[in-house]
Amino acid sequence: MELFENKKFLAMLFVLAAFTAGIVFYPIHAGTILIFALLVFGTFTLMWKEPQIKIAGLVMLVLLAVANIGVNGMKYGIDFSGGTRIPVVLERSVDQNTMDEMVQNIKKRASVLGLTEVKVRAIGDSEINVEIPSSDPESISFIEETIAKQGVYQGIVDGKVAVSGENIFTNLIRSLGPQERVAMAKIDAQGQRHAPDWGVSFSVDKEGAEQFAEVARGKADFPIYMYLDRPTDAVLFYEKAEFTKDIIPDSSEKESLKALEDALALENNQDIPVYIIEDLPENFTAPGNDTKAIISANASQGTKDMLEGLGFTIVEKTDAEIEPEFIRISSGVLILVKLEAVGLLTAPTLGSGITGGNLNYDYTITGSVDAVDPQEKALEAAEKAKSIESILKGGALPVQISLGSRTTLPASLGSEFLKMSLVAIGIALITIAVVVGLRYQKVTATMPIVLISLAELTILLSILGSFTIDLAAMAGIIAAIGVGVDAQIVITDELLKRDERSTSEKINLAFGIIKTNATVAIFSMVPLLFSGLVEVIGFAISTMLGSLLGYMLTRPAYAAIVEKVITAERKGSTSEGNAL
Repeated sequence: MELFENKKFLAMLFVLAAFTAGIVFYPIHAGTILIFALLVFGTFTLMWKEPQIKIAGLVMLVLLAVANIGVNGMKYGIDFSGGTRIPVVLERSVDQNTMDEMVQNIKKRASVLGLTEVKVRAIGDSEINVEIPSSDPESISFIEETIAKQGVYQGIVDGKVAVSGENIFTNLIRSLGPQERVAMAKIDAQGQRHAPDWGVSFSVDKEGAEQFAEVARGKADFPIYMYLDRPTDAVLFYEKAEFTKDIIPDSSEKESLKALEDALALENNQDIPVYIIEDLPENFTAPGNDTKAIISANASQGTKDMLEGLGFTIVEKTDAEIEPEFIRISSGVLILVKLEAVGLLTAPTLGSGITGGNLNYDYTITGSVDAVDPQEKALEAAEKAKSIESILKGGALPVQISLGSRTTLPASLGSEFLKMSLVAIGIALITIAVVVGLRYQKVTATMPIVLISLAELTILLSILGSFTIDLAAMAGIIAAIGVGVDAQIVITDELLKRDERSTSEKINLAFGIIKTNATVAIFSMVPLLFSGLVEVIGFAISTMLGSLLGYMLTRPAYAAIVEKVITAERKGSTSEGNAL
């Protein structure tokens, strides 16, 4: 009861309740919440020296981990649960260097924190197989959308490329937070204030900044059209009825077509022409043998047949993709701000402060989503930002690609192997208990080690299972538990030594060793974490999390438990000696 009168303990209970609510109501962020909880409870145990607080911090994190597993379950990798194979078909055959570049770029795009266990393999010289776990169906659609993009970014001002993806620093790409997006709100011609639903910021090198300064000079209030995978050798077609329904009330068909043409203009004859089907000129034909006709999937079959007869390759787009979005800016000019069918993500206008020829290194891409419900809108916006960020970080693919049909993969190891892995961990813990028991000849010295190891196993499985548990992550968990047992033996040996040092001095010495080991373990994993080899990132992250968990929570809790046990035993031995 004294514990419930402790203000520090009550504060920890409040934090536990907040984290539990986060896991229940925001399951998509459960893994991140658990990592944050580890850091918060770990900070409490390092700041507050009371033994009961150290033990309480670990117990609360274990309860949080168990709650997460019970509510949200765990995600397993391909080896444990099977998966889905997505064939990526290249536009043409490529050499080995180009294929290696494409494989690495797709790996970077598809990998989320290194824990989605995405496998990317080249098949010959014109196909790549991407294999992902099937435990989360939503991730399949997200990864398909992400890898389907070629990843060529262009910012176009007045028909000229002002900034391009090749000048972007990929390590400085990030999603914008809510406050940053609110600060970017614009006022339209009707006086309405609109903030973007999502945003991604990035920085460019000096060459990119100089190119932008030259193109944007004197272009205040001009839109900069932000394209991702703008098609080449393509023509855009609308049926009149379809186009007129997308025109905003205060504009005409002619003005809207002009806004479209301005947005699709590009120097060196790289314009994307736009036509109304009913207004096609006589003797109209495709400009080239491979020219693509971008048209709505709901266009009439007669229209599609006619365009094929004229020599076009038909590319169908959904209504949402081919619907143009116009706005009238404060100067009164009508501009196109979004057209997904041609890769136009957004079109912010240039302020006078960046059109005077000064170098500008920082840029943002923003946009809106179609969802109306606030929660759905937030999820769709987060997914869109994550997709754009992933594509830009992965870099542009040197060859255009298309996706083949999905196929289901059987689990190569299966649930039986997962059970055997957990059984192996259990046997290892029992073996450790026996060996430690023989070493110290005391059950009281053995049980805390086993209990702490089980706590570490539960926490790590819950955190990593919120992303994906694969073989690399499982290996990292086993390694972390092994390192944890070693650290606990160091603490036990120091406390059992009978010398003139106080208990606190012994614990401080033991923690000096443990801190050094944790620091070395974390920094030794950093090269793997940023290596780009997604197959080993899971191992690196699980090892780093295990080291943090041990230093901040499990080692302090173990030291508090063992100190009490050993002190109680020595008092008991002293009492028996006095009685004799």
